[in-house]
Amino acid sequence: MSRYASWGIILDDIIYPNGRSAMGMPGGGGLYAASGMRLWHKDVAICAAVGADFDPALVKPLGFDGSGLIVTDLPTPRAWQLLEENGRRTQIPRISHEAWFEQLVAIPHAQPIPPTLKALHFLGRGDALEEPFVQSLVEAGVFLSAEPIIGANSTADELAVLRRCLPHFTIFAPGAPDAALLAGDGSPEEQLRALAAMGPRLVALRQGAAGSLLFDGENGRFYRIPAAPANIVDVTGAGNAFCGGLLVGWHETGDIRRAAAMACVSAAMTIEQVGPVPIDDAVMAEAERRADGVMGQILEIGD
Repeated sequence: MSRYASWGIILDDIIYPNGRSAMGMPGGGGLYAASGMRLWHKDVAICAAVGADFDPALVKPLGFDGSGLIVTDLPTPRAWQLLEENGRRTQIPRISHEAWFEQLVAIPHAQPIPPTLKALHFLGRGDALEEPFVQSLVEAGVFLSAEPIIGANSTADELAVLRRCLPHFTIFAPGAPDAALLAGDGSPEEQLRALAAMGPRLVALRQGAAGSLLFDGENGRFYRIPAAPANIVDVTGAGNAFCGGLLVGWHETGDIRRAAAMACVSAAMTIEQVGPVPIDDAVMAEAERRADGVMGQILEIGD
């Protein structure tokens, strides 16, 4: 196992607003988060439960050797991704609910935690299995960032599980609907303060094309992070990649502006093609150059 990791691969069958399609693209929040990490560090793994139908060669251009893949007798998670002009995305799983749950939740939470793992990005649904899994990661000394996978259909029990996990996360990065579900109505600043009071030091509200708003609960300061310039092709996975870049940036540097720059560049480079970024040394150097260029645009703001 590598120094950095995230969990989960979904094969995306993408339908764009103009009717164009891209079928069988490697995706899923875990893969996009790991890709956002991989732009900055070579020691990154994507861990995933996949079926015999999955071709490991799909992840090699993305900078992963496939060693984190667990082949089961279930199908690889696969879903329609229906994109609309207004930015709305609808995900429709193409395998059974039972297989989806096993591959993306039950199997990862049953895996031993390798001693080489130093930091992990966690995608939380609020399932009862998640709380003991998070606790075991903390006991193993693993640094955690997280983003929620919740919505209007999330139950009170699921939201309660996520809230109980929040003290274990150093970084938490919800979208606006997630923040409202977990922290209630209020201004973005009020929501970020409320979430930070539940435990995480850094809380980043992901706001799509508007960039993000980050709150440091330790120093009480807010930071406006812009959306880095990008030639937009497909916005799928941008938020996940942002989280991966923020995790590696903070864990490696402890510099909030550098971490923020790395996060927004991870998002920008993700949306410049269909699927995660193909990565080599030249691409990593380009990421560093682009992060240098946005450092001065990350501003501390009043609340």
